Amino acid sequence: MIGVIRLIKKMKVTFNSLVSSVALAAVGCVNLSVDDTGDFLGEGIPAEVKTCAGCLEEQELSGELMLLVNTRLSNPGSNHTANFPIDGEGSFVGPALYLYDPLRVCDDGTSGCRLAPLGNLWLDENIGALSVGDGSLERFTVRDLAWDSGRGLWGLSFDALNDEWGLAALQVPDWRSTDNHVVVDRYTFLPGPVDDTSTDDCYWRQSLTGLGFVDGELFVGASGKPGNGLDAKGAVFSIPASFIDEPRHCVFANDRTLDPSYYVCEPLCETAANFGDWLGIAGDITESVDGELVAMVSSEDEAAMPEDHNVLFTIDVGAGGEPVQTNVRVEGILAGRDIEGLARIDGVLYGVDPRGLIYAIIEPTAEAPTTWSVSVHDNLAPLFVDADESIRLRGATRVVVD
Repeated sequence: MIGVIRLIKKMKVTFNSLVSSVALAAVGCVNLSVDDTGDFLGEGIPAEVKTCAGCLEEQELSGELMLLVNTRLSNPGSNHTANFPIDGEGSFVGPALYLYDPLRVCDDGTSGCRLAPLGNLWLDENIGALSVGDGSLERFTVRDLAWDSGRGLWGLSFDALNDEWGLAALQVPDWRSTDNHVVVDRYTFLPGPVDDTSTDDCYWRQSLTGLGFVDGELFVGASGKPGNGLDAKGAVFSIPASFIDEPRHCVFANDRTLDPSYYVCEPLCETAANFGDWLGIAGDITESVDGELVAMVSSEDEAAMPEDHNVLFTIDVGAGGEPVQTNVRVEGILAGRDIEGLARIDGVLYGVDPRGLIYAIIEPTAEAPTTWSVSVHDNLAPLFVDADESIRLRGATRVVVD
């Protein structure tokens, strides 16, 4: 019954009777339990969720670093299809965060000295008592990360049980620790009919794929996947600075449980740029060397662009928001291996794919518009236990650790 209550509460099933009937019919077949690994009420991180056997034992990295999120859920007992239970009452250990220094040289010739665990998202009553009570945190994840020195660390959240996107303010207690319980405040985009102006433009997107700050402004990226009454054009959305500076929840009138810690108060996503049909953000957004928005773009249809290509686009969001394709591209990308994280470290753009392959990207400049390169810089997969199952690095951002 827990799953039924939550699905009725969330508003996608209210506005689409076909989706509602399918979702409610499926609930009876879904097993929301995970393997019985016991309660965890202590400090630190449960040993069961620590999958990076080759990582640094202490967090000794500093300076400009890449912060990575492993979107694979934390419970190995469920084959990483669910998060690890903390107390058996609806709280969970969420996805893991890692710090990575692409410039550090390891004496043993591996990548182990470059990667340090930072801790895990801690999904407990801080995120909302009703979310704990309905079991939905078991499959909660953060899809991407964005950090700004003035506006902090944010994530692009996805609640798989309720099929709803949102933003998450993330607080890391100690950037020098490997065992952080990262505090999560989740703000779900406002629901409603797909064509209603009171519905957030991000709400019905089938796949939100990127998050990044550009000149202090937060942007969300969407892939070029159609569905839910929307076309196949990918897009970039801006988020109001007023919300980032003072985020708030509001009770949504059509929410049957009147959850005070779930929805935002007003639509947030405003379209900053649209792509052509079937094109959209492959996985991340960051700032170009010239201060524009830069994003890795992929295609959902061969007619628009080869589906095994990732291509770097720039967008001058202050001058009309027209996406401009650069010469920078990676060909032969396997399915599920798009470059889904981007971060600029010491002036160089780095990308990461879900299985831990790190790319170094040299971009064209005004002085050298035809000079560019993409090369494999590192491979983090060998550091992880059962990497094929345990890691999906789908988000990255630049941070500075003093």
